[in-house]
Amino acid sequence: MNRWTRVNLLLAAIAAALLTLHLWPAAPTAGTTLTALEAAGISSIRIERSKRLHMAFEHDAGGWRLVHPKQAAALDHRVQQLLALAYVPVQDDFAADGDLTKYGLDTPEAVLQLDQLRLSFEQRDPSQRSRYVLVDGRVRVIDDVYFNFLNLPAKHFTGD
Repeated sequence: MNRWTRVNLLLAAIAAALLTLHLWPAAPTAGTTLTALEAAGISSIRIERSKRLHMAFEHDAGGWRLVHPKQAAALDHRVQQLLALAYVPVQDDFAADGDLTKYGLDTPEAVLQLDQLRLSFEQRDPSQRSRYVLVDGRVRVIDDVYFNFLNLPAKHFTGD
């Protein structure tokens, strides 16, 4: 093997190492969740769709209850799926500049209210794999898959 072949192999190895470091997924940093709420402390959940109440839950000593669109006991492990939205990882976070139309948040597709905190979800562009969420005057970007929990029917939570 001549000298130039060794130099080229060394340069290829360095380039491969740099490319690997560049493409390596970044580890999520602490504090990059949708909200700072603790799921165990939440006692009411409301889901609005098209500016109308879609579902509502309340928690008391007996556990979670569906209170809208009907009254029924709710399956705790299924309500926990909704509560998990409070701490999904955030891909990006920035201050809302007042013009919510460019993020589709002027007329949100859905609103999730956890106690007093309202989370407004935009109407996603089909070309995106993420969704804008307005939380406390900040626009946060999350993976679109989490939005599907807001589309589940009431019977999912009651086991009917």
